[in-house]
Amino acid sequence: MITRLTIENFKAFQYAELNLTELNLLTGVNGVGKSSVLQALLLLRQSRRMDGLSLRGELIDIGVGSDALSINADTEFISFEISSSGGGHWSYKYSYEPSSDFLPYWEQDWKGDVDFTSLLNDGHFQYLNAERKSPTVVYPASEYQVRQLRSVGKYGEYAVHFLAQYQREPIVLKSAQIAESNTLLDQVDAWFQRISAGTRLTTTYRSDLNVATLTYRFEAGENVTPDFTPVNVGFGFTYVLPIIVAVLAARPGDLLLIENPESHLHPQGQAQLGSLLACAAADGVQLIVETHSDHLINGVRVAVKEKQIKPEQVSVYFFERDPDSEEHVTEIVQPTIDANGRLSQQPRGFFDEYTRQLDRLLQ
Repeated sequence: MITRLTIENFKAFQYAELNLTELNLLTGVNGVGKSSVLQALLLLRQSRRMDGLSLRGELIDIGVGSDALSINADTEFISFEISSSGGGHWSYKYSYEPSSDFLPYWEQDWKGDVDFTSLLNDGHFQYLNAERKSPTVVYPASEYQVRQLRSVGKYGEYAVHFLAQYQREPIVLKSAQIAESNTLLDQVDAWFQRISAGTRLTTTYRSDLNVATLTYRFEAGENVTPDFTPVNVGFGFTYVLPIIVAVLAARPGDLLLIENPESHLHPQGQAQLGSLLACAAADGVQLIVETHSDHLINGVRVAVKEKQIKPEQVSVYFFERDPDSEEHVTEIVQPTIDANGRLSQQPRGFFDEYTRQLDRLLQ
């Protein structure tokens, strides 16, 4: 597991340090550097077999060196350092090439086992982009992505194929099991029930056509609807499916990077998603999640209070601009969570917009 990430001269940060735990929630207003943290990790992942930093690749494309260097940098290099729970430590420093999409090593140093983290080795890693596959009648399939990499795809485009392929596989995360059967499909169904009661899924993989299909049906007592294709069901179902599948299929030691898992979900569903993330993290999956949802974070806080996860396994990072600074500088505030799910402090703008608008209505 990654325990510390240090970023220097990269995008929003002249210098930033994050001490990471099992579940890490990155939040704050738009344009303050949350995505920069994920991008730093994605760049390291896609460059792990190269002699430098590839700014354009299969996971992420941020442009050229001038797009990567922080506007507040006082030296012309970009540096990342990561440490692991097993004692491994990696330090990467890259030379600044303003017009190049590849930055060569300035210097690098490491100690410990080369396989100390799923970020850099060939272990289980998932990245889910904020822009995920929209509802459609058929979904792409990939034997390589699904069977070799056990990936749902960065847009979740292979989630339906993944679920069809592994639907009868037992999940290993004990805390996340809420159905009597521990198979992946039954657990996915059970979590969908928490988001919207009565929802059932059916997935099929057509190897002859290299496509996968998905249908939903809804149960209310003895009444069961016909099967509906995703285009005839609420957008949020298909958008959240890759998140639920990826989390439930994860194994201890896996690393998941997820952007805006709450997209298109109503508040109850967002809170339940927070509970699912907490359950996976409690069993040793490391998640780094960018979110704008107070409902999701409150779902995690409730999970702490109900002892589904230990408070020391959860980290919340609030990104903000210093209103008193004349520079474009991001500050990271890290309130702690106690055993009752309460935060040690309430940073400025930390999900207080409801109260602000209510105050205006009551004036």
